[in-house]
Amino acid sequence: MTTTNYTSGVVPGDTRSEIERNRAGLGDTVTALAARAHPRERVRGALSQVRERAPRAVRGRPARVTAGVAGALTAAGAVAVFLRRRRAAKARAARNRWLPGFLRR
Repeated sequence: MTTTNYTSGVVPGDTRSEIERNRAGLGDTVTALAARAHPRERVRGALSQVRERAPRAVRGRPARVTAGVAGALTAAGAVAVFLRRRRAAKARAARNRWLPGFLRR
C-alpha cells in the first residue's frame, strides 16, 4: 500500500526514484564539466583523434598532408617569432622609459 502526501500529492517512492535519477544525471554532468575544465585532458583527447584519422588521410594523398604540415609549422614559427620580437620591443621600451637619454639604445 502506498501512502500519499496530501499536501503535495506526491507518492514518497516516486520522489525517491526521481531523486536517484537526478543524482545520476548530475553525476554525469559533473563528470562532463570536469573533463572540459582540464585543458591537458582536452589536448590529449584531440591528439588521440588526430592520430586515429592521420593514417587514413596520409594513405590517399601524402604530398598534400606533408605540405599542410609544413605550412602549419611555418605559420606557427612565424607567430612565435612575431610574439617574441613584440615582447622584446615592449621590454626595451619599458627599460628605456626610465633611463637618461645618453644610456638609451
